[in-house]
Amino acid sequence: MAIREIRVKNVRSYELYSAILDPHVTLILGRNGTGKTTLLEGLYYLMQGTSFRGRDRDMIAYDATTADILTVDDSGAERRARLAVDPDDKVKKTFSLDSRQALRMPVKSRLPVVLFEPDELRLLTSSPQRRRQFFDDILCRLHPAYATALSRYSRVLLQRNELLKRQQDIEPAMWDAHLFAWDVNFVELAGTIVRLRRDFVASSNERLSRLYSSMAGAPHEITAEYVTATPQTNYSQSLLAQLESRRHGDALRGFTSVGPHRDDISVSLDAHAASEIASRGEMRTIMLAYKLLEVELQREAYGTDPLILMDDVFSELDSIRERHLMHALEPYQTVITATDLRDELKISAKIITLK
Repeated sequence: MAIREIRVKNVRSYELYSAILDPHVTLILGRNGTGKTTLLEGLYYLMQGTSFRGRDRDMIAYDATTADILTVDDSGAERRARLAVDPDDKVKKTFSLDSRQALRMPVKSRLPVVLFEPDELRLLTSSPQRRRQFFDDILCRLHPAYATALSRYSRVLLQRNELLKRQQDIEPAMWDAHLFAWDVNFVELAGTIVRLRRDFVASSNERLSRLYSSMAGAPHEITAEYVTATPQTNYSQSLLAQLESRRHGDALRGFTSVGPHRDDISVSLDAHAASEIASRGEMRTIMLAYKLLEVELQREAYGTDPLILMDDVFSELDSIRERHLMHALEPYQTVITATDLRDELKISAKIITLK
C-alpha cells in the first residue's frame, strides 16, 4: 500500500503540517533547515517504530510536551504515533495501528522502508565503526532477531567493560568468576551476530556485482569480506579463549578488545580493495548497490514493496548515476528531499516546496 498523506504536529520545527504524497515519486524541495528531513523521519517512524536521527525526545518541538505523527495509506488505513514528555522528562510513546494501541511497535506491524542518506555514500573510506553501524542497521530492518541480539550484546559488553575497570576493587577469584559468567553470555550473543553478518555478506556477494554493473553501465565484480580477529573454526571456543587470554590487558585498557564490536567488512572492486583504488564515483556506486540490495532483501523478507526515502542523496551523484538510480527505483513509492534537482527528474514527480 502506498502512503497517501503524512501529518505532523509539534515535531521538531513543525507546529502543524500535512502533505499529500504521490504513489510513485514525490520531491520535497527546500533550503537547508526547512524541515525536509523531518518529514522523512516521520514516515520512517511510522514504518519501523523508531527514528533514524537519534533520540525520541529530540523529535518533540522545543516548546511542546507532545508530538503527533499520522500517515494514511491509499486504502484509507491510518497509523499514528504520539510522543509525550512525562514530569521526569522521559518520553512515553504510543502507537495506534489497525485500531489497536501499543507502547512499542510490534515486529509484525513494521513495514519495509529503505533510507538513502548522503553520508552512506562515503562509508568505504570511513571508520570500521560507521561501516558496522551501516550493515547493522540493514540487518536490524531485515531480521528482528538480529536487533534483539545486538541490543543484548551491547548491554553485556557494557557490563563486561565495567567489570574490567574494577579489577583492583574485587578479590581476584571472584573477579575471574564474574568475568567468566559475562564471557559466556558475550560469546553466545557474538556467535549469533557474526553468523547473521556473514550470511548477509554471502548474500551480498551473490547480487552486488549485478546491481553495481547495472548502475555503472559495464560489467564489474564486487565482493565483500567479513574481517575479524577471531578464527572462524570453532568460533565460540576461539572467542572465549581470546577473551580469557586478553582479560588482564583489557583490564588495563578498560575495554574489551575483541568481538563483533571490533570487526569490519571490506569491499573489493574487480579483485582490488575498493577503498584504495575506487574513484569517488565508483565508491558511491558501490554504496548505492548496497542500498538497492537492501530494497531487494526487504521486498523478499516482507512480501511487499518497501517505501524508499532519499535524503539529499542527489547532491552526491552525477546525472548518469541519478538516472540509473531512478530507473532502478521505478517500481517503488519514493520520497526524495533536495535543495534542488535537475529538471529531468521533476518531470514525472509531485513537487512539494518548503519555505
